[in-house]
Amino acid sequence: MDAFTLMLTMATFLNPAPALFDPPPLQVAPSREHRRALAVKADARRRADAELREWRAERRRVARERREAERRARQVEAAAARAAAAPARTYSSGVEQWRGLFERYFPGHVEEALYVIRGESGGNPRASNGICRGLFQIHECHASAFRRVTGLPYFDGVYDPEANVRFAAYMSRGGADWSAWSVRP
Repeated sequence: MDAFTLMLTMATFLNPAPALFDPPPLQVAPSREHRRALAVKADARRRADAELREWRAERRRVARERREAERRARQVEAAAARAAAAPARTYSSGVEQWRGLFERYFPGHVEEALYVIRGESGGNPRASNGICRGLFQIHECHASAFRRVTGLPYFDGVYDPEANVRFAAYMSRGGADWSAWSVRP
């Protein structure tokens, strides 16, 4: 046998399984300062994650509001285009004569008010069907409210065009609610 093989044999004989006898590496527990530093870093990561989530949510909210504003702008443009393309309604002279009065009491709802009186009274302030009277055909059951709103007694004031229109504006909330009339725009 040569010298190298002899040495290898002796090394194997003396320590047949070196891994079995090697002690495991020592695990040193982190110090208190190290644990505190780790806790501070973990807390900072949690705060950063929370701020990132808030920032992303805010960004989504702003984008949503921007899309909604753009959608509303498109709707307004489309409505304006339809209004410009649609011919203006013209009514008979009996109805059209009240346009100026309606502009005072029904701002933004003049066409609707003209449509209602065209169907209710044809523009005749003396129109009556027995229980409803005037331009807007105000029913007798509203006599006490009519007096309160216009300051005139029902049977005298209901034929006064301005008092009738003022009370109709009160009943329709300025033209926003036409549910009290059988003719609706």
